[in-house]
Order: sequence, then C-alpha cells, then structure tokens
Amino acid sequence: MRYLLVFGLIIIPVALFAQGKAKRENVKPDTTVYKTVDVQPEFPGGTEKWTNYLFKVPIPKDYDKENTQASFLIQMIIETDGSVTHANVRRKINEAMCKAFIAHVNKSPKWKPGRINGKPVRVLYSSPISCFMLQSQDE
Repeated sequence: MRYLLVFGLIIIPVALFAQGKAKRENVKPDTTVYKTVDVQPEFPGGTEKWTNYLFKVPIPKDYDKENTQASFLIQMIIETDGSVTHANVRRKINEAMCKAFIAHVNKSPKWKPGRINGKPVRVLYSSPISCFMLQSQDE
C-alpha cells in the first residue's frame, strides 16, 4: 500500500507537467478593406432607413444659402463589427455641409457587416447623396 501511495505521488506530478505548452500563434488581424464582397453591408432596416437617417443631418448655420442643390459622394468603411469609420466626402460641395454629413454618418448605428465566404470583412462603402435646400419665400 505504501508503494502504491509513493507511486501515485510520483506519477501525478509527472502527468501534470508532461503536458506541452500550447503554442501561441501571432495571428494578425485582417486589415484589408474590400470593395467587392459576396454580401454588401446593410444599414439596420435597409436602404429606406438609411435615406431617412441621412434626411436628419442638421443643417449648419453657416451653410451657403445660395447653394440650394448639391450632389456628392460619401465614402466610409464598414468594419467587421458593423461600426462606421473613416467617413469622408468625395466631390465636396460646401465645407460646412461636408462636416455635418461626416459627423452624422460617424454617429450612425452599427450596420450589418459585409461578408466574404460567410465571414464579416471590412468594406469600403460609397453612398451618392443629393441635397435640395428649399428656401422660404421670406428670404
């Protein structure tokens, strides 16, 4: 019995320390931004909700009232978690309006991310925007 106890006390520590340490692989996150994906990113609720969200951009006080119509392109990266980053305006119109749109887009709720082979990926998303500012008859 004594030999069994000594044998057990020797074998248990050997068995515990005989396990190899798991190798840690340094997996770098994929920072690739894709333009073409299997599934495009989607604003929560779809295109109509995205349009409604853009209608809510606050008009800056220093907006040029003579510039009543403008078309431009806003680009952003939709991250793998659905957050919006790196928003910028292509074909700038009015600096104040550009800043207002960028700030508003950066505050947008999380999107459904784009996917390639079922995995979420970073996607460069572009959205054309047309603004029509109606002036009141008083002005």
